Amino acid sequence: MFQEKDHITLELNSDSVMNRKNNKVWALTGSIATGKSTVSKYFSDNYSIKIINADDIGHFILSQKETIEKIGLAFGAEVIEKGCVDRGKLGKIVFGDKNKLETLNSIIHPELIKKALSEIEKASLLSPVIFEAAILIEAGWHKYFDKIILTTCDKDIQLKRVMERNKLSLQEATNRIASQMVFKEKKLCADYIVDTTSGLVSCLKTLKEIGSEITS
Repeated sequence: MFQEKDHITLELNSDSVMNRKNNKVWALTGSIATGKSTVSKYFSDNYSIKIINADDIGHFILSQKETIEKIGLAFGAEVIEKGCVDRGKLGKIVFGDKNKLETLNSIIHPELIKKALSEIEKASLLSPVIFEAAILIEAGWHKYFDKIILTTCDKDIQLKRVMERNKLSLQEATNRIASQMVFKEKKLCADYIVDTTSGLVSCLKTLKEIGSEITS
């Protein structure tokens, strides 16, 4: 997924973060619509924890001229609307096509993780940090963090959430979910598992345990 020179740069940045930070740096991951944002908001609202979101960084990278040009060349002018990437059109092209998704990842991911690690290094001097990223384990980024929190939920609820939140058809939502690593593989890398099927109330004990540990 990363080019050789990108991989070397990321390793150096990762060492810098892990060796120089003053506070704990954890990561929060989970498949689409399993409650990551709800969980990260809980930690932000109830503990002195800085949340750094991969989606926010990804949106910033997608707005950059160099990225827009690369995506236009890779996927065609139809995904560029008024000088910006049309994320809806791009999503319909890449989700459900593994090769095209890998092409997009090769454009976005190296810049995303470099910027993320830079932000984490600065933020961790002031407070504990949680980096929220859906594709954390798929991209191999989990190795940069002290501990991993993994969200999950009932599959039918997940599918319903994706369709309602993203306004997708059943097939489109199924493709989005299928494009990510399955839970049984992700859980091998997880230190904590948070099941959001019944909402936050049902997993408060686990969330409080995590909050206490990361801020201790």
